[in-house]
Amino acid sequence: MKKNLKTNSLFFKILCVVVAGVICVSVSISYIIINISKGIFTDTYSDSQKKIFGQVNDKIYDFHAELVKVINSVNSHRAFKTYFTEENLEVEEMSQTIFDLKRQMKSALATNTYDISVLILGLNGSSFLNRSELLTIRPNEILSMDISQNSLGKSDTILYQYLENGFTSSTKDEPVIVITKTLNLKDGEPYGIIYFTIKEKDFEKFYDYFTLEINDVVLLNENNVVLSSNKKENIGDVQEEFKESIEELVSKEELSKIYNSNKNTILIQRLPYCNLTICGTVDNHKALGKMYDIGNIMLICFVITLCILIGIFLIVRQMTKPLYLLTEKMSNVRDGKFDECIEVSGPEEVKELSSTFNYMIKDLNKYIHEIVKVQKEKRAAEIHALQMQINPHYIFNTLSSIKWLIWQGNNDKSISALDSFINLLRNTISKTDEFITIEDEIENIKNYVFINNIRYGDRIKVEYFIMPDCNDYLVPKLILQPFIENSFFHGFPSDEEGKIQVFIKEQGENIKIEIYDNGVGIEEETLEKVKEKKETKNDHFSGIGVNNVDSRIKLIYGNEYGIEIKSKLNKGTTVTILLPMKK
Repeated sequence: MKKNLKTNSLFFKILCVVVAGVICVSVSISYIIINISKGIFTDTYSDSQKKIFGQVNDKIYDFHAELVKVINSVNSHRAFKTYFTEENLEVEEMSQTIFDLKRQMKSALATNTYDISVLILGLNGSSFLNRSELLTIRPNEILSMDISQNSLGKSDTILYQYLENGFTSSTKDEPVIVITKTLNLKDGEPYGIIYFTIKEKDFEKFYDYFTLEINDVVLLNENNVVLSSNKKENIGDVQEEFKESIEELVSKEELSKIYNSNKNTILIQRLPYCNLTICGTVDNHKALGKMYDIGNIMLICFVITLCILIGIFLIVRQMTKPLYLLTEKMSNVRDGKFDECIEVSGPEEVKELSSTFNYMIKDLNKYIHEIVKVQKEKRAAEIHALQMQINPHYIFNTLSSIKWLIWQGNNDKSISALDSFINLLRNTISKTDEFITIEDEIENIKNYVFINNIRYGDRIKVEYFIMPDCNDYLVPKLILQPFIENSFFHGFPSDEEGKIQVFIKEQGENIKIEIYDNGVGIEEETLEKVKEKKETKNDHFSGIGVNNVDSRIKLIYGNEYGIEIKSKLNKGTTVTILLPMKK
């Protein structure tokens, strides 16, 4: 084995070629990168990110401007001040005021591009919500929350604050950003607070196109609380690492600045119109590729790699031809061809694989043939066993009828019954065919019915409605008899008259057989036991033979075929049999 590994090992040859190629490519690329990447990444990359922050700033500005528009609309409209300052308004005036509130709010939020929820709480206990949803927290509890107290403390400022859960039914289980503004009268006295609620995941859309695996973004309010970030675990925390940098920007009245270090590049953008700050942290090591002249590097690497790959391809192709042939033969096995062996040739590893493959194919082919043979024998035995379960039951009932005639001394009818019975035995037991035509099956049923009518008279009549095209279709032998028998013996007790109808027709690519009787029906509990294949001793319908027929149909044709029984007490029973068309 060691000798083969040194002189004729496919693994060894491929390993040497691949390692040589990889070393060559790695050395070449490393040399090129070391000599080309002398510049500094941060200047060009940071400038591009600064432009992106400018775009984020524009989006947040538009968002903030829409909030200001709504606040101005509320402050300027008399209906809001009336509703949130007056008490004990007349019903008519209250209705008109609420109507004006809704109309004015709808006008102010004509587009609502950002899916904002607007809540106004008056200090007089009144509330207004622009959506058809419920508050999950009482208004007085909201007014006592920190976000409300902070707003009242800075009544002239629009505050951006964070909540782990919103206070409306659509935001109760989600983190939200709540923008608040105290509503003041002309004398500066507050009369309410307006709350703009936006889901944090929706606010993230302002900057999510900027976030990559190499950078992180946080949005801070004036208290350095993280309102939104691509790192969800930081949301709601106080971010102290940017505090000094932000204070420096404020003191110098600068809006943005870039801080560089060996590990990270930090971009800070102040949004003074809303007292927010965007901070972006870029991992320099991950972003290092940006500093290279990618075009030249890719071109040179491509040429070198292409030359190496061509050499590897030519060598490996020659060595692995036998392996390709083996793969092709394996694909044929997957397609069911178990008799195709392969020529044993090529490197030692491939020879070993080929020999093992040929041995496996021979054993697999033999094993599959044995399985198929056993399955066929098992299926035939099961079908035969089911038929034998039906035949003794049927013969017992038929002989009981003939015995009754003989006991009465009615020889003519006994002879007629015996003739019919002989025909039945000839067509069912003597003929070993598993399948018979529908025409022959109906003839057997007619003989059986004749025997029973001789015994019981004509009180039970059987009618047949068979489409002519169905006569030549093949069905399993004795498939209808158990149901006719059950209708005779259990469907019409106490010498009641009745009728049994047999319908056979084509349905798509199947044959549908329905056996209907207008007898006493089956109790629901008994019917469920029959459907569940449980044995029952109820006088009406024991299920003996029925489950055998159902099992037999499923065994022959599959589970999509079989028997369905429906019954109503004192109205009758309908048995539906579904079979495929076979000739």
